[in-house]
Amino acid sequence: MKKYFLILLSSLLLINCASAASNTVTNRPDENSMPGDSWTNYSEGLHYKNLAIASKDPREKNIYLERSIELLEKAAAADEESGRVYYHLAEAYYLKGESKKSIDNAELSIRKDAGFYPPYEKMYTIHMERKEYDLAAAVLERYLAEEPDDVNALYSLGIHYYRYINDGQAALKKFETITRLSTTKDIAPDYTENAYYVSGYIYFTKNEFRKSFKCYKKVYDLNPNNMNAVSMLAINAISEYNLKDAEKYSILYLAENPDEVNMHYILGLVYYLNGDEKAVEHLARVMRSKSFEGFYASGLFYELGGDTERADNIIKSVMKMRNDLVPAWIATARINLKKGDRKTAYRSFIDAGTIAYRKGLFDVADRLFFKALELKGETDVDVYYFLARTQEEKKNYALAISYYNRYYAATKETDILVHAGYLYGLQKKFGRAYAYFNNAMKIDPENPSPWFFTGLVQVWEEKYSEANASIAKAINIRNDEESYYFYYALTFEKMNRVNEAEQALIAAIDANPASGRSMNYLAYLYAERNIKLDQAYSLVIRALDLEPENGAYLDTLGWIYYRQGKYDMALEYTLIAEELLTEEDSMDPVVYDHIGDIYIMLGKKERALQYWEKAFNMNRDSKIEEKIKRVLK
Repeated sequence: MKKYFLILLSSLLLINCASAASNTVTNRPDENSMPGDSWTNYSEGLHYKNLAIASKDPREKNIYLERSIELLEKAAAADEESGRVYYHLAEAYYLKGESKKSIDNAELSIRKDAGFYPPYEKMYTIHMERKEYDLAAAVLERYLAEEPDDVNALYSLGIHYYRYINDGQAALKKFETITRLSTTKDIAPDYTENAYYVSGYIYFTKNEFRKSFKCYKKVYDLNPNNMNAVSMLAINAISEYNLKDAEKYSILYLAENPDEVNMHYILGLVYYLNGDEKAVEHLARVMRSKSFEGFYASGLFYELGGDTERADNIIKSVMKMRNDLVPAWIATARINLKKGDRKTAYRSFIDAGTIAYRKGLFDVADRLFFKALELKGETDVDVYYFLARTQEEKKNYALAISYYNRYYAATKETDILVHAGYLYGLQKKFGRAYAYFNNAMKIDPENPSPWFFTGLVQVWEEKYSEANASIAKAINIRNDEESYYFYYALTFEKMNRVNEAEQALIAAIDANPASGRSMNYLAYLYAERNIKLDQAYSLVIRALDLEPENGAYLDTLGWIYYRQGKYDMALEYTLIAEELLTEEDSMDPVVYDHIGDIYIMLGKKERALQYWEKAFNMNRDSKIEEKIKRVLK
């Protein structure tokens, strides 16, 4: 599929981009600041430069440029503080073909006025003409060091990193800065749309389909008429086997472009996976294509049509090229069943179901495992385990437990008992949960899991002292498990034993140095108590390196900035946290509370009230209620 999709790169060239220049070139410095002769030389120098630009006669053009340079040099000598004069000298030398002198004068212009963009642009142009792409990037980086919020320069540099240096990560950082700025500043919508679009494409080329989908969803939200974004949403969705969105966006695209083969291909796969007969009409439109997709679609089409032999030959060839395609695995199982080979079909359905499960297609996996059970005609222990897992993922906990019980009856695996107890805990059936844990403890006293999960359920019941004792027993049996220390810390914090919570979190990080959640927890513990803020900052930055789009971590970073009195930075990151957590449907009232506190410090009472009210509506916290009352007095 990717071969075709890469042609979408060309669409990047069609994106509406604002000019790279973020400042309008002033043709003249302040007249009042220049001596009379200097002003005359400056204005006449510009006049001759403009004549040179307009001239089509090379000889005449050169005469004008020489005169322009002569006059501008005199103006610069008389008024050395004018950065604009040096910029126009840089431009005149550039037009004359003397790039070194152009760069020298551009540097002088920057020295006088570091925030003036055109001389940077001139140097960038020269380096690009020489194919000095690293030097060109360095020029824009210098400018952004002076003007970090210039979205024109950020966008230009992002594109530069991607196109000319092949550094997608560096490009993403610039685009992410633009999208972050869009949450707190009024910037042109095109910039935000384009930044998300190109970021989405970069993620797509890295096979990070979920991140790519998220970016294109932002584009679509900003501009529902962007059909390129709609197409990429469908492509990313099917790449992740997100069937619902793959169907939705393919249909949207086909409404405007009814003959687009690749959208028919995606719909054909969606309907095939769902067991929907509509797959046939879409696969039929694709199979005429002389591509891998066309070849693959023909195999699925023939399988649905009952042409078993032809389908078998094609699907076998497809599987040699790609062995991770769920529809191909399903087709293999169905073909074996149609050939009357029940034993091979049984194994094929198990394999297909396992692949589907790994891809997150739990409904599909469920159907395939049930089909395997039908073919076996007798109890199959492994299938019970697979069915339990799929039902758990679908949150059908009662059914999942029944399958786990059947699996345990045959295997006597203690951890299965523990897991079933955990599922009872999720349903708030705490008595049942403890019964399973106690049974596991009796069977296997040296297993730490029943003690840990007992503690976890006790945490859910807010029995923190009991939970602390239970988790301590798990740690006594096994002292290298990050999860144990993490929840051990939580119980200490709930009992207001902060020092012990801190030590438990340090132990958690030692057990797993890649545990972002433990680093974030410790960072937040420090920030909440307004202590060790430098350590807190280092910890949360490490956590964000592991999970850059974790809303909870970003809220912690914002809260650290708040404690440091950096309220603008605090607002920026907590608003991003709000956006991410809202998208994930996992919003925490604490984040709303934080944003309210930040707005108060920025003097924006109305905004603070809005966020405190959101927080209060979620958890009815008396402390937040008191804040609201104080502001309303």
